[in-house]
Amino acid sequence: MFRRQQQQQQQSNNENSDEDDEFSSNTNLTSLTPPISPPRSGNNMLVKIGRFLNVSAIGVLSIVSVLLFIQLQAVSLQVASEQKQIDELKKTIEQSTSDIQVEVQEQKDLTVVNIAGTFTLLSCIVTMFHMTSHLKKMNQPFVQRKIMAILWMSPVYAITSFFSLLLPSAEGYLGIVKDFYESYVIYQFLSFLIAVLGRGERQIVVDKLAAHADHLKHPYKWLRCLFHPPPEESDEAKANAVLLECQFLAMQFVFFRPLTAIVSFVLESMRDGDAGGFSSPDFIIMMIENISVFLAFSGLLKFYHAVQDDLAWCQPFAKFLTIKGVVFMTFWQGLIISIIFHANTDDDKSDDDESNSGSSYSAKSIQHILICMEMLFFSAAHMCVFPAEEWEEGYQVKHGGGPTFAFDDFASDVNMIIDSGKRSRIARKERKNALDDAKQSPSFGTMDERNEKDGEISLVDSEVV
Repeated sequence: MFRRQQQQQQQSNNENSDEDDEFSSNTNLTSLTPPISPPRSGNNMLVKIGRFLNVSAIGVLSIVSVLLFIQLQAVSLQVASEQKQIDELKKTIEQSTSDIQVEVQEQKDLTVVNIAGTFTLLSCIVTMFHMTSHLKKMNQPFVQRKIMAILWMSPVYAITSFFSLLLPSAEGYLGIVKDFYESYVIYQFLSFLIAVLGRGERQIVVDKLAAHADHLKHPYKWLRCLFHPPPEESDEAKANAVLLECQFLAMQFVFFRPLTAIVSFVLESMRDGDAGGFSSPDFIIMMIENISVFLAFSGLLKFYHAVQDDLAWCQPFAKFLTIKGVVFMTFWQGLIISIIFHANTDDDKSDDDESNSGSSYSAKSIQHILICMEMLFFSAAHMCVFPAEEWEEGYQVKHGGGPTFAFDDFASDVNMIIDSGKRSRIARKERKNALDDAKQSPSFGTMDERNEKDGEISLVDSEVV
């Protein structure tokens, strides 16, 4: 107990000694630091002024920043409103430009339609005038009826092309009508040749073919079911079989051509994409058409070669060219236009689509326009090769009576002038030779003999001239 009290007293003494040491150390530190002098009044004023200037600058900068921000917002709003006006003006200009382009395109379309319609109307007028001349001079109705059926070809082509240009949705139906009349005209031309040769009597044609039986080719064996009597019995039977064969081959084209046109139109209306390949329906139809055309023209040419001498007076080949020229020219013309029109499709389809969308013309429309213009010239050609005077009694063939440039007459005049110059040179040369011979020969005989000799020389000169 006594020992515990001594330990507590010792701890309290130690704590008092520690406090005395801290106090002595603090007393030493305070004695080492210098005394702080009181602040001056001038320095306080400068500090206040600096603080005021700083606050004022910050305030001014804040006000300027607020003003600039307000002005920037105002400018932004003005720019936005002006940009909106510019966009509206741009849209208005674009709309006006598109409207102007539409009006210009419509005006172009109207001009093209007017041109095509004018040529179609002129073609019809020329054909009607030509038909009227045949009606006024209907001397051989059995022949001229065939001619008038042929003359309808140009108006049919022109009218169908014109309405296909006006109504593109009806183009397929009008194409069927045009294809049918094309095949019908081919048969009518064969019927025209038969009528001209037989004067309306079939037996006369058979007799004339029988006269050339040795030069006639035998008819096709697959048509023997049509021949009665068989062609082996006699020359007349062979001639009758050949004539029937030519008529059948031309007539089948009249039925096959419209059927293939109808099937092609139906397939095109049902097709979703491009159809190609040798097994496609389009290729099969094209092959059928080509075979039918080949058979029709083989029959026509077979008949023409058999009787070309008997029909030479009416110039059948020129008539055939004016008929088939319409078909061949329009076909190859359409093919060339289609190739040119779609030449750049594979290179740049997007550009081609834009051009097609901006233009209302296609390869078919261009083809229709050209056909309307060309049928006028074919109508004029029909007037030249199918004249109404050709079927009058006592008609004589007029060679070179059509519109020409008279190059033959000009060449004949040139040859006449050249021949005249040659004869003149020959006469002068012979005269000179005669005079030289007269000078070199001795002057024997009397004066009368010399005068007689001079007369003979002059007579030779005159004969040469």
